[in-house]
Amino acid sequence: MSNTHSTKKSSYSHLSATERGEIAAYLKMGKKPVEIARLLGRHRSTICREIKRDSVNQVQDKNGKRTYFSAYFTDSGQRVDETNRHRFIEQL
Repeated sequence: MSNTHSTKKSSYSHLSATERGEIAAYLKMGKKPVEIARLLGRHRSTICREIKRDSVNQVQDKNGKRTYFSAYFTDSGQRVDETNRHRFIEQL
C-alpha cells in the first residue's frame, strides 16, 4: 500500500506587492483567476482568496442608472499583510 501523504513540510510564502500589482493588471485585462494563477505560478485558490479578500463592491451612476461592480485594490491587501507580519514579529 503506497503512502500518498508527505512528511515534508510545505513552504508557504505571502504574495508580494509586485504579485498583487500583477493580479490587478491581469484582472483589468479580463483574465480569469485560474489564468492568473498559472501566469504567476501560484495555486488558483491563493489567487481566488486574494481577489475575494481585497475586492470592494462599488456603484457607478451612468445616465441615472446604477451599475454595481467589484473592484480589486492591491494596497488594501498589502497593508493587511504588512500589519499581520508586524503583529507576528511583536509576539516573538
